[in-house]
Amino acid sequence: MDPHKAFEINQEAQRICSMFHYGWISKKEIGPIERDIKLFRDVQTYLSLMGYELLNPSGTDWYVIRLRKEYDSSSFDYFHKRVKGIDRRHMALLTIIYAKLVLPKELGHVDPNHELSVTIDELAYNYGAKFQQGRKSHRASLDALLRSLKKHHFIVLEKSSSKITVGPAMYMLHSEMLMDICDFVIQGFTNNLMSIMEAEDQRATARDKEGLYD
Repeated sequence: MDPHKAFEINQEAQRICSMFHYGWISKKEIGPIERDIKLFRDVQTYLSLMGYELLNPSGTDWYVIRLRKEYDSSSFDYFHKRVKGIDRRHMALLTIIYAKLVLPKELGHVDPNHELSVTIDELAYNYGAKFQQGRKSHRASLDALLRSLKKHHFIVLEKSSSKITVGPAMYMLHSEMLMDICDFVIQGFTNNLMSIMEAEDQRATARDKEGLYD
């Protein structure tokens, strides 16, 4: 048997694989490839040879590729190097959006094909004060964080309605990584709280010492 004929390249599958420049492809652009079982499996096979898995998130407009768990790092440090300009506050907001829009589907609490959304007003009302920074209003602080998440395609933000839905980049993260990020965020807030308490103790001690010499 001719070894070159033993493995014939599916040209259409190869073309589709070449389109994952950013980690996802619009279904509107290439159509529902899962209807052609051989094509879909060939795309899966070619991507797996590079260490990726092909995802078809229900109720979304994208096919998404994600590094297989054994090749990806779930550490925040590695993630932070890949996504510039994202800090602990962005991560906190990202985990809130994940818990509201993705987790219910993963847990089977809602129909996977049902599009979940949240508005900026809802986030501002429930969490805005926690994200307020400096002299900015809590809404302005939240808007700035959301712009960064939109820039990196973690969310889709409709300006006309202020509706937020999940972006394709969210599906590129393993749920374990998001849980690790959540732990990292909580630890950061705990450390900040401990620092504030220590500063208060130091000020109280200083006041007590001043009282001794009055």
